Amino acid sequence: MVLGDPKDLTLWVVKGRRPPSLPAGRYPTMMLQFGWMKAEDAAALFTYLRASFGNAAAPVDPATVARALGE
Repeated sequence: MVLGDPKDLTLWVVKGRRPPSLPAGRYPTMMLQFGWMKAEDAAALFTYLRASFGNAAAPVDPATVARALGE
């Protein structure tokens, strides 16, 4: 999920929407919503997650997060 589409990651973390790519039943609980996060903060968090812990995905810019949220 972290290395996939930044839009799906944004909607999952910020809005709590389960992405279609996440297998049903894998995580039965709902993701906590971080709707208070600004696009800049969410982009920084996602970029960190995508570049840490052995990951090597491209950074996420705030405009991508804002578009995903419809801002």
